[in-house]
Amino acid sequence: MSCCTRRKKETASAASSTADPSFDEPSIHDDYKDYERDPFFAFIPQLGKWGFGILSNEASIYANGIISAPSFTANFLRGTYTFYKANPNTLFREILSGFTVAIMQVPESIAFSFVAGVPPLSGLQATWWMAFITGILGGKPGMISGAAGALAVVVTRLTASDGVLSYLPMAERLNVLYMTMFVCGMFQIGFAMFRLAKLVRLIPETGMIGFMNGLAIIIFMAQLPAFQYCTEAELFVDCTVEQRQWLTFAGQPLELSLVLVHIVCCMAIMKFWPMTPKIGKWIPASLIALLVGTLIEWTLFRKAIGQGTRVVEQTAPIAGAPPRFYWPAIPNDSQTISTMLSFAIQLAAIGAVESVLTLQACNEITDTVPKISDSNQECFAQGLANLVCGLFQAMGGDAMIGQSTINIMNGARHRVSSTMSGVFMLLFTLVLSPFINLLPIATLTGVLFIVVLSTFQWKTFVILRYGRLSDSAAIVLVTVVAVFTNLAIAIAAGIILSALVHAWDSGAHVETNVEVKDMMINGKRVNDVKYVHVRGSIFFSSTRKFVNMFNIAEDPDVVVLDFKDAIIIDHSAVAAIQGLSHRYALAGKRVVIMNVQAKCIGRMQRTHGDLDKIHLQMSHHVADLENQEEDGDVSVENVVGTVSHEHESKGLQNEAHLQNLKMFETDVDGIDAELSKLVATNSADVQEIVEDKTE
Repeated sequence: MSCCTRRKKETASAASSTADPSFDEPSIHDDYKDYERDPFFAFIPQLGKWGFGILSNEASIYANGIISAPSFTANFLRGTYTFYKANPNTLFREILSGFTVAIMQVPESIAFSFVAGVPPLSGLQATWWMAFITGILGGKPGMISGAAGALAVVVTRLTASDGVLSYLPMAERLNVLYMTMFVCGMFQIGFAMFRLAKLVRLIPETGMIGFMNGLAIIIFMAQLPAFQYCTEAELFVDCTVEQRQWLTFAGQPLELSLVLVHIVCCMAIMKFWPMTPKIGKWIPASLIALLVGTLIEWTLFRKAIGQGTRVVEQTAPIAGAPPRFYWPAIPNDSQTISTMLSFAIQLAAIGAVESVLTLQACNEITDTVPKISDSNQECFAQGLANLVCGLFQAMGGDAMIGQSTINIMNGARHRVSSTMSGVFMLLFTLVLSPFINLLPIATLTGVLFIVVLSTFQWKTFVILRYGRLSDSAAIVLVTVVAVFTNLAIAIAAGIILSALVHAWDSGAHVETNVEVKDMMINGKRVNDVKYVHVRGSIFFSSTRKFVNMFNIAEDPDVVVLDFKDAIIIDHSAVAAIQGLSHRYALAGKRVVIMNVQAKCIGRMQRTHGDLDKIHLQMSHHVADLENQEEDGDVSVENVVGTVSHEHESKGLQNEAHLQNLKMFETDVDGIDAELSKLVATNSADVQEIVEDKTE
């Protein structure tokens, strides 16, 4: 809020009382010679030079990387062999942890395959490729990647019979998916090359909460086909949405009851198995749940009761086979290609965000200092893995925070664990396919219901009840948009809403201190000058409040705007200052501008309509008659406070030296206060020495 204090001063002499309110125009400071505006089309060669510099720099980086790759690889392998030879226990722990994680990934990969609407083998091979490639090249050793729910819930819109590609047969929809993952990988590699991982910091916490909530709801909705049946086709996956019917207690009471028993038993095992002493921490609960569910299905239900539930073999059977190269052929019509490109961008953004956030979570667990280069390296590895997945009929994936957390908590800190998890997954795919065909779909649904419960952020309800309205609105918005559109659009909506709220809040924080007093301008005394000390950020959201702080009709003939503690951010701020000066000029009054920061001067000279006028306004020499402050220099009384008069001048010298020290350079507001403390401490020490000598 603006604070206005009018000081009434008694004139000391006749000369003072008759001081001329006008003053001479100054010469423009030499400081502004560097702020001459470039010719209009000068940006074209500048842009070309800038782009060429970036490309040449990147080319030199990659060229050096390619040249040094053989020697680096040889040194890496030699060092790895030497390390594990000297630390066999570490190697054993890494391999064991990778084996454990691979076992846990089998049921989840199959479950997410059904969520995505692809064959289970596609999800299993995606996990093998993702884990193996990111394990070797990823930005965080020990981080696990694979077929994940965040991408599966988006992929299902491509593969579903009622999705955006409903006009294509299933085989062609899968080809479009594989080509989409190929292009998605290229986009993610591009993200890494242009160092875009740092943009993840723009995502607010409320956006991430809504992201997780939307993901949980979408995974839950994707499990509803477990409560459906179809008699029109041999395989459930071949049935259209119209051909599928719901299980009901009126029509199929026994089968529906058995499905519910599977789900409840699976959820109970996953909840309480980790509490089992000793073995509960070593054998994954999801694996035990699948084994128990399969045993119940093929002994109790089918043998004793004579009624079974739908299994993988009746839904989409798999046959263990090694990965096979396949170039996906897609229709070349514009609709299919545009759909493929739009989904590739969405999947690339979602996968990059999920992977970078998982990397940050792993850094917190291992107490590692995060680096942007690690995030970009992870984006590159994820992109390469998804690109390869598209060429080998795999659904693609991203980092998996659950498995990564478990792997690191098992003590894995190196690349062997994550790489071996991919190798073990390939072995499981080749050997265990007959067993996978026997798994009940309802048991997999129970596994994913636990995933839903752990993914949903239950603190949402606390925030909705006690939090700020804008935070609650952001969470609800991202959640709803994620459910009804997709996760990428939801994240963008959350960022936009949070940015608008921040702009609104920041616009309300512009403040001014106003005084009406006599001042020296260009060596001449001017009476009744309105001195306005502006604080805060002036931009499009705060310009209206800034302009409304002035009353042109009632203000004196001279107004001094001091921007020492203000930042002029955008053209809206420049236009507001220009318009204010113009209206004062129409009223026959003058505006003096002082203490504009260097970067703000650059913004003003680039977009201000009259460069000579704005430079003239900033070239006046202004002095405060009361404190003898010239051009906004801070006086001793404002800085030191209670420092003794004997050491004032010495304190100011020390302050000047301290300001020049590189170690004290900071962007944090309040540097003047910190320098004051240093000066006061130095002066106090000197005073103590003087007193000791006196005694």
